Amino acid sequence: MTKRIGLTLAACLCALICCASFARAQLPPDHMKSLTLPLASPDWVFTIDLQWPVGLISKVWIINGRTRKMLGQLSGGYLSNLEIAPDHRHFYMIDTYYSRGWRGTRTDVVSIFDARTLDYQGEIVIPPKRILVVPKRYDSGLTPDGRFLLVANLTPATSVSVVDLKARKFAGEIQTAGCTEILVSANRRFSSICADGSFMTVTLDDSGKAKSKTQGKPLFNPNQDPAFDQPAIAPGKAYFVTYHGMVLPVALSGAEPVAEPEWPLLGPGDKGWLPGGWQAVAYQQKTGLLYVLMHKGGAWTHKEPGSEVWVFDTKTKKRVRRFKLKEPGYCMRVTDDANPLLFVMPPALPEANLDTYSATNGRFLGAYKHIGSSILLYGP
Repeated sequence: MTKRIGLTLAACLCALICCASFARAQLPPDHMKSLTLPLASPDWVFTIDLQWPVGLISKVWIINGRTRKMLGQLSGGYLSNLEIAPDHRHFYMIDTYYSRGWRGTRTDVVSIFDARTLDYQGEIVIPPKRILVVPKRYDSGLTPDGRFLLVANLTPATSVSVVDLKARKFAGEIQTAGCTEILVSANRRFSSICADGSFMTVTLDDSGKAKSKTQGKPLFNPNQDPAFDQPAIAPGKAYFVTYHGMVLPVALSGAEPVAEPEWPLLGPGDKGWLPGGWQAVAYQQKTGLLYVLMHKGGAWTHKEPGSEVWVFDTKTKKRVRRFKLKEPGYCMRVTDDANPLLFVMPPALPEANLDTYSATNGRFLGAYKHIGSSILLYGP
């Protein structure tokens, strides 16, 4: 009896193996194919995914915002930042790695990727000092000519690492005592925001060394009305919004930043509304319009996501439209092309979506769902 069962099982096994072999023989061979992307267009969106709660390897999602389709991904290190070359031919990730995962020897690098194939092309080692916080847009910056990449450091001493992208080497470190973040204003000039509300401006020479450093008087009072530290950048100007609902334009085109007269976001009947979020403000160059995430809240609710977007004409300093969001938004980006789009990302946890709206009338157009723990939006 036992022998008969064994023979039966063996016969079944042989039959299965024969069937499997036959099925394998019918499958066509795999042919790997590499795709080549066009150069990035204004309606592309790049998001930094922290891969929370692990967080040791960041990921960049590259999405066509108009078609809401994923185009590709990049992988980086711990709390990475992203920069897009002005000619759109390279992407740079500013990464941190530890030799034992979350411990051991720390190495900071600038990783270089071909923008069309997404192939890794090499890295530039920089001092292991870069600021390690939830990524912010101005923790790094690129000069308009694409020559120098600037990386903000915090150890807790503050400084800026200068990377020569043409020579692909670390060019040096510039001390910026008490001032951090990087607002690039010219090919050889950037400003950092200081703790007292002033700005330190650094002029570089052609080797990336500091030629001059100046620090002016405070342009705002952080003790009375702090400003969000991720302003909307316009040509030669940065638009800061404050916790209490003011717009502070700062001219960056001169040798040092100059504050222009501030103006209010709130008008009659707007009591209780305040700006909030992570990337709470965006600027549209063609129209001169400023987009702000707004919510109903009291003091110190600046991290609350916006339930509405308010749009202001920066010339008349008046609100020209407002619209309600499908989901409250934490980050925002607006395109500058024909039929402009507004991208809004709700808070990342448990998993983020990228919502798309018409920037002209606020009509919801759709969403790209499930982009992990994304926290920041970039665009070419």
